[in-house]
Amino acid sequence: MTRFSGMAALLAVGLACTAAVPVVSVSGRLGLFLMMSLLDVAATGWLLRRVPRGDRLPYLLLLLGAVWMVASNVTSLAGGTALVGVADLVLAVGNLHMLAAAVALVLRRGRNDIGGLLDAGVAAIVAAALIWTLLLQPSLDAAGVELLLQTSLLATVLLLSGVLGMLIRVLHTSRPRPAPLLLLAAAVLTDLIASVGAILVTGSVTAQTSAYREMAFMVSYTLLGLAVLHPSAPLMARPGPVPPDRLFAGRVILLTSAVTIVPTVSGIREILGVRGDAALLTVGNLVIVALVAFRVARLGRQREQAERQLRHQATHDLLTGLPNRAELWNRLDAALAAEQRAGRPSVVLLFCDLNGFKQVNDELGHLAGDQLLTEVAARLRTAGAFTARYGGDEFVLLCDDPDQTAAARRLTAHLHAALDPPITLGGEQVRVGASIGAVLSDATLDADELIRRADQSMYDDKATRRAA
Repeated sequence: MTRFSGMAALLAVGLACTAAVPVVSVSGRLGLFLMMSLLDVAATGWLLRRVPRGDRLPYLLLLLGAVWMVASNVTSLAGGTALVGVADLVLAVGNLHMLAAAVALVLRRGRNDIGGLLDAGVAAIVAAALIWTLLLQPSLDAAGVELLLQTSLLATVLLLSGVLGMLIRVLHTSRPRPAPLLLLAAAVLTDLIASVGAILVTGSVTAQTSAYREMAFMVSYTLLGLAVLHPSAPLMARPGPVPPDRLFAGRVILLTSAVTIVPTVSGIREILGVRGDAALLTVGNLVIVALVAFRVARLGRQREQAERQLRHQATHDLLTGLPNRAELWNRLDAALAAEQRAGRPSVVLLFCDLNGFKQVNDELGHLAGDQLLTEVAARLRTAGAFTARYGGDEFVLLCDDPDQTAAARRLTAHLHAALDPPITLGGEQVRVGASIGAVLSDATLDADELIRRADQSMYDDKATRRAA
């Protein structure tokens, strides 16, 4: 770590400030915290200049959070114990910006692992909610801390815990683990531990407490500065690996427990005659329910997307993207049924087989043949007909038009015009023609017979061309 001059300098200052905490006065400690927070602001501002403009949002939020930390320390230094509550509220705003920055980094880094990040965040928040209601809230009640301040402290603890869970998830799925994210996770963890300890003892995060807890906060400041000064810090937001998002039974149990645990704990407290935890019921339940609802909604969207993808794969050709033979039969059956209900012929079917495709395959290879089929498919698409790949180098065009003869001429002309320009394959220009069989329905034929006649007509056209 000390190979990097900026990190080495900040580490030296951080260690010196941490070591000085037990031996300086109360105002001296506040001065040390102010100095470290100013160094964090300077380091984050320097980092922001190294990040491309399009990637600056997480780092800008991080800078704003560091500025609010400075404001909290200035408030504590200027007002002493009289402004502890104000300093706590300012710190909560700073933590909110810090956490927003961490969430932005995590979401960018986690890419498509939103489900895993949400699960990890929910699990950490639920654990923090239990710690709050079992340890912290009774201590705050005993100290007579007002509800507004309790709510602010609860929000800080829950948000720190949620982001820590997400950071752990990102680090778990990243290989190798980015050093700046490791330092950032260590900073959040140290801050969370120190905050919980401070709340237990003083009912506040910013009030003066024991030297050891103050030293923990100083370590957190130092770790944050090291994270933003690391040479690879601008790369923290780069997308990482994409782990599979599977909803295991354990995750289902977790999500179900998450939305019930806070009301259950509050109900047990009421049964035992303990005053209800209004802060946890409002803030904690709101955060947990919102995250779980978002997770469930995301799973619903993923399922719909998966179903659409499966339907598309079942009805479309993988190479050309055109509807496949199965979908052609479905469309043809539907068109013939509509034609019979109307009582008048309207269905036109063109069967097309490429001429010269085998020669391209033999001379240029199968990859060139696939490219040829893809290009032909793109050219054959027309708004006036349903176009499908029947198989191999065979394509089918289907339309519904009362003027069948004119429709057949129009589609035939479209086929010839589409295939007339040469196609470039591997630097060479090739030309392919087509043998076409056109069939007009008489409102009595079924799909099998219509396809058979179109196929036969196409072979007759191919035989005529060979004879010519």
